[in-house]
Amino acid sequence: MKNNEVTVTPMSQAVSQIAKILAQATLQNDFSYKELVEYYKMHMVREAKKEKKKSTVVEISARTGIDRRFIAPYLNSDEIKLKPTKVQKVFLDVVAYCEKNNTKKILKNDHKDSFEAICQKHANGSLTPKAIYTELWRLGYMKDVETHYKLKKPVVAEKKIDKATKRMEKISSAVIDSVEDLL
Repeated sequence: MKNNEVTVTPMSQAVSQIAKILAQATLQNDFSYKELVEYYKMHMVREAKKEKKKSTVVEISARTGIDRRFIAPYLNSDEIKLKPTKVQKVFLDVVAYCEKNNTKKILKNDHKDSFEAICQKHANGSLTPKAIYTELWRLGYMKDVETHYKLKKPVVAEKKIDKATKRMEKISSAVIDSVEDLL
């Protein structure tokens, strides 16, 4: 076996199953994998500190594999800091445009203040305006009205978030119960 190869073990298969369940939960409930990873790292750092209360930042970094620069923030704050995704940035700019112009609609393209122009500003080359719109539509934030996209009422999105939160609470409880059974 070469130095950079990983052998698939029963442990790695179990980790893969956990990752699959989390991936399904992430997609089904519309939360960011980055949010999950940031909370995971925060809790990992805290658990490492609990294991050895007098451990240094460098020791926790060695134990967890997390860059030492991020250890103190994970220990000292209950909140994580996430940058908005490209889709979120586009949506925030569309909302700002609509508020500024006292409207609920934005032109799709062919204008300096169009949806396409905002998409190019935040995701030029990485995401298409159509892909961004499709995601915003799926989330319940926008709809297509001929030459424009229109913001939907926040109630639609809020209902989706409430349902997703309830599903995630059930998943969280099931995972906790499963882990407690194993320990």
